[in-house]
Amino acid sequence: CNTMEEAASHDDSQEETSVCAGCMNVIDEDEFFSALGQDWHTDCFRCSACDITLNSWYFEKDGLLFCKNDYWKKYGEACQDCGQIITGPVMVAGDHKFHPECFVCTSCSAFIGDGESYALVERSKLYCGLCYKRQMQPLNKSTSFTKVPHSIQLIELPAKSDNQRRIKLSVDSRKGFSLVGLSNCRGLRIAE
Repeated sequence: CNTMEEAASHDDSQEETSVCAGCMNVIDEDEFFSALGQDWHTDCFRCSACDITLNSWYFEKDGLLFCKNDYWKKYGEACQDCGQIITGPVMVAGDHKFHPECFVCTSCSAFIGDGESYALVERSKLYCGLCYKRQMQPLNKSTSFTKVPHSIQLIELPAKSDNQRRIKLSVDSRKGFSLVGLSNCRGLRIAE
């Protein structure tokens, strides 16, 4: 967002004539605007989308002028919860963006503040830390794992010499787990 620099008077001693960036005519008026490194007649300083005259604030993108509404309509991001354009502070969870007032737990509807724990489940369900723990406790009791399951570090799909594909999974063995009776497993090859 930018403010316009208004030139209140034009120095007649200058030999250079100023050309309006909007209409390309010479500016011979006493009042004009200077913005984006160019001069504009006051009537030519308009939003490139709706053509409304800009008179106090403007937004610029790729050399084009916009009023506030059209700039946010075109370049703003919508809140994942309410669908309205976000024009101020934003809360981010995964690829989703929220207004701070819309960043609430799916389960208990409590606001989740900046720095508070939360979980985004199934890429769309937002839970506060407490509700997420409550949701996960029944799952933890029903599993037979006593340790945290392994995590995949790297997945490769290198081609074999005969141009067939094979899959190679590298497993994080620093957790000290065993896999199908194999202890200290450093790699796991899965074949077709």
